[in-house]
Amino acid sequence: MEREKQIKIFVVFVVGALVVSLIMNFTLFSKINQVENQVNSISNMQYNISDNVNDQAYQIIGVLDEMQAEQSWITPIRMDLDPNEVVGDQAEATFQWQVKELQKDSEVVFHYTYGDDEKYKALPAEETQQGLFQVKVPIKLDMGPMWHVGYMNETAESQQVTSEKEMEEQMLEETLKFYVTVSYGDMVKSGKVHTEHLGDFGSHLYGTLQTDVLMNDENFSIMLFNHHADSPSAGIEEAYLLKYKDGTLSDKEKFEVDEQYDPADPMMNAFKLDKVKKVKDMRLVVQVTYNNGRTFEKEVYNDGN
Repeated sequence: MEREKQIKIFVVFVVGALVVSLIMNFTLFSKINQVENQVNSISNMQYNISDNVNDQAYQIIGVLDEMQAEQSWITPIRMDLDPNEVVGDQAEATFQWQVKELQKDSEVVFHYTYGDDEKYKALPAEETQQGLFQVKVPIKLDMGPMWHVGYMNETAESQQVTSEKEMEEQMLEETLKFYVTVSYGDMVKSGKVHTEHLGDFGSHLYGTLQTDVLMNDENFSIMLFNHHADSPSAGIEEAYLLKYKDGTLSDKEKFEVDEQYDPADPMMNAFKLDKVKKVKDMRLVVQVTYNNGRTFEKEVYNDGN
């Protein structure tokens, strides 16, 4: 009898301990949820504060830019050039700007130069309206696609791409620099030098070409991607790989359309050539012909280099 009473007391104790433990766990979980909610609330508040600070910073920068523009004696120079009006590689760009508080008998001159040439040419500006000036500048454009070449050797761990130096030199050759001066009496005001990369205009019509060359000791595999511009652009009608041996054209192989990419992506055309045999003293050139009749070539491999 005494033993049964002790067992009942033990059972009651255990049940009570379990109840107390459950209550404590429930209370603890509730506090943990409260802490998590508080942490999330603080995190959201910090995010909102950071977002508000960034918005205010952008607004302040915008106001400062507006104030600077209002205080400037000249408005930004706008360049207009329609790629569809380019004849061959010749085009005419129109530059327009406004001079504020123009003095009587002022001389307004547009200065420009190409590439790394430090000698600027000067063109007297034409005043089309009160304080509004413009010049028409003849320029030479390489109206072709922006073309990049990448290389990968199956035995190498990393990819080698077209050298940065080569790309920088190409961009420099296609760069137009210009500024405006206003003179009256003994006073001369000179605006800041602006830079325009003319190579971008060619990509408006022909997009961007990416040629990837995968090499091993015996063969080449070549991928050709034509990324179209945002605006309607010309597309590649056919592409060939020209094979030169000792400086002489020895073979011409047509690229196949890569069905893996085409026509899945309307903004890109893809072509491929597999198992192009490697021979000594060979040179490989990719030739593309667009549907407007223009043909462009790019060397992608030279055993002599």
